[in-house]
Amino acid sequence: MIKYRIYFYILSIILVIWGALSINVLNLNLGIDLKGGELFEIKTNLSLDKIKELLKEYKIKIQKTENSVIIKGSRLNENEILNKIKSQDPNAQIIRKEEISSTLSGELSKKALLTIVLVLLGIGAYISIVFWQAKGLIPGYIFGLVVILTLFNDVIGSLGVFSILSHFYGYDFDISIIIAFLVIAGFSVHDTIVVFDRIRENLRKEGKISEEIFNKSIQETIARSINTSLTAVLSILPLVFLIEILRPFLLTLIFGIIIGTYSSICLATPLLYDLLYDIKK
Repeated sequence: MIKYRIYFYILSIILVIWGALSINVLNLNLGIDLKGGELFEIKTNLSLDKIKELLKEYKIKIQKTENSVIIKGSRLNENEILNKIKSQDPNAQIIRKEEISSTLSGELSKKALLTIVLVLLGIGAYISIVFWQAKGLIPGYIFGLVVILTLFNDVIGSLGVFSILSHFYGYDFDISIIIAFLVIAGFSVHDTIVVFDRIRENLRKEGKISEEIFNKSIQETIARSINTSLTAVLSILPLVFLIEILRPFLLTLIFGIIIGTYSSICLATPLLYDLLYDIKK
């Protein structure tokens, strides 16, 4: 596995570059909680296709739930839209309304970005402390640094995948997606810790750093990592089809878990190995 690390590095670089550029390349759809706007929910039994036909002249986002429809936009004339729907469903009524100013949404965007950065740095610091050993072959801060790098890879790579989903399916990038990124980071670091812990154990036994030890550690943990991630994906997958309103969040989780599992096995361990070049010498 270690000898193929150059290919894994190339793949990760492509994921990160695409994730960073995708926001502008695909014009990521921001939710009203990040760009400001209005949202209201109308109780109606009309089908989604019928509602889209009635409201096709408006620049809005429409989501259908079981007994209602959620409408989002920068500026909404709620009475006019409600009357359009009432022309086909006289019993339609507004049951929820929300409004977020552009100033508040801008502040929320900054805090959300800061939260992600602080969480990733916090996880890296925690790993450094946990793996610190006074007489260990690997300094704890190297474990922490590798964890931070791989987590940024996971989050930005997941952003690139979400940008594609947003472009083709009109999903909004909102607070729920940011929460998904934090969940992905937590799940990914769990896999990485398992691999790192096995590396530490094998290094204690052998008393030296070698490519064989790193490969052996990957082989001993790869089945567990894949099975754990596969179980999580299979448990989430049915919800994608059952809960439409959570579909963007759930799909982001699924792809993020896949990317996180890849990085734990194919990126984190080779990075750790290369960062130890001077120590090996």
